[in-house]
Amino acid sequence: MSSDQRWRLFRTEISFLFLLFILPHNLTFGLCFSTEALALMKFKERIERDPFGALMDWGELPHCSWSGVVCSHDGRVVILNLRDLSLQGTLAPELGNLTHLKSLILRNNSFSGKVPEEVTELQELEILDLCDNNFGEPFPFGRRLLQITPPGQNPGVREAPPPPPLPSPPPSSPTENISTDVFFPPPPPQIKSKSPPTGSQAEIPPAQPPPAQLPPAPFLPRALKKKVSQKIFIIVGVLVVVLGFMAALVAFFVLRKQKVVMIKPWTTKSSGQLQDVIITGVPKLKLSELETACEDFSNIIGSTSSDATIYKGTLSTGSEIAVLSVASGSLQDWSNDLEAQFQEKRLSQVDHKNFLNLIGYCREDEPFNRMMVFEYAPYGSLFEYLHAQDAEHLDWPKRLRIAMGIAYCVEHIHNLSPKPISHTSLNSSSVYLTTDYAAKVADFTFLSSTPPDPQTSYVFSFGAILHEIITGNIPDPDSLLHETKPARELVDPTLKSFDESVLEKLWEVVIECLNQRPEMKEVVAKLREITGITAEAALPRLSPAWWAELEIISTEGT
Repeated sequence: MSSDQRWRLFRTEISFLFLLFILPHNLTFGLCFSTEALALMKFKERIERDPFGALMDWGELPHCSWSGVVCSHDGRVVILNLRDLSLQGTLAPELGNLTHLKSLILRNNSFSGKVPEEVTELQELEILDLCDNNFGEPFPFGRRLLQITPPGQNPGVREAPPPPPLPSPPPSSPTENISTDVFFPPPPPQIKSKSPPTGSQAEIPPAQPPPAQLPPAPFLPRALKKKVSQKIFIIVGVLVVVLGFMAALVAFFVLRKQKVVMIKPWTTKSSGQLQDVIITGVPKLKLSELETACEDFSNIIGSTSSDATIYKGTLSTGSEIAVLSVASGSLQDWSNDLEAQFQEKRLSQVDHKNFLNLIGYCREDEPFNRMMVFEYAPYGSLFEYLHAQDAEHLDWPKRLRIAMGIAYCVEHIHNLSPKPISHTSLNSSSVYLTTDYAAKVADFTFLSSTPPDPQTSYVFSFGAILHEIITGNIPDPDSLLHETKPARELVDPTLKSFDESVLEKLWEVVIECLNQRPEMKEVVAKLREITGITAEAALPRLSPAWWAELEIISTEGT
């Protein structure tokens, strides 16, 4: 084993030791949050009607971002406010697991049934607002709340009356060491306390505490049950931590025995690292790795004009990728020209975040395969958004930002030094969208043997895309060259609002691209002046997951 390999193995061991150190903390932390999230999901399951879709975002992580949920700085649910939403259903007893809840506001809904005792016994609950609902049974408040909203029209909620004033016992009184406010809840409102003594009676302390001041018997078993539940929770948490520790320990020794090397991915200039340089700076992957990521190549998401198939894959880190597989059955079918293009294509040298980056490749002869791995843009193509009936509507600002992202990317790839990259099929189907609707220009047709038509040069193609973004119509190359109608008559009717002055100026750029075809840098300069969108503003705001997290496992000798 070389010194470099020993050093990488040592770093792997150190990483696992650090993981073992922080694992108990993370498991305890995650267990806490999963308990509260589960309680909220149980509450949602009992909602029979949600006319406004108020709970549609419940289920995505983190639960502190759900509608109506407010958390403390350490992620504990402290407020649940779902008032005036016309929710219909019953209350889940699991709400009692929100042990740090201080305010529960469900005013003006249609909840029915019984209010669970677990809710009224929450130790930190200060505000309980259940008025204007349909609760059918009254309930006693298990503890004193700082604020109980008057029931209003709700017959099922009664406000607990304040406890009667108590006589002040002398120091020797047996009630001195009993704090009913702390250890036991006050008596329910049905129990009437005796009137406080007056006159000379107040000077004589009673030999025994008044019966009304003793804690009611039914509360004692509940307290014991709560203690038992807490013990069970602690035991389960400890078991989870121990099992997690053992699993991590086993994984550590297995990896050490197999001498696996963790190779960080290539990155562009913005990331600062570059490893395993085989084809212009991208790592070579194993076929078995891609088979696992793509579920035995069962998830087909598209194809190209060069008969290549595109698969969607998911790496062990959760990062999603697109794998392009060339349709050649054997090495004999794979010509020298195509091999040269595969080896020499300079897609990996494109350092632009509006470009769908090449992030790996696979080249094996037995069995024969040629594959390239790209980023995955989860929101589909621009073509789908402009023409599919069930697609989400793209408003005017989104369309301008997408157009500028395409323009900046096309300018970049056609000004690479020493030789630019020629995009052979630039259209709305080769532009993909990120989760924040930024453009990602893809080039899946680099293996095509068809030479590009001068009429469909990149400037003309960009003009056609800009025409399609404005009008919402699939462009016809013949009619584009003879377009004479004003933009106001051709603008996409689904656009409810847009800036007419900006529209007119953009239309002038469209006509120039389709006819005069100026340099792309001139087109970009005009568009930047018209829209005010800088190159930075057109970039994806969220970096792809692989950019920071992707790890490719490769055995020694790869």
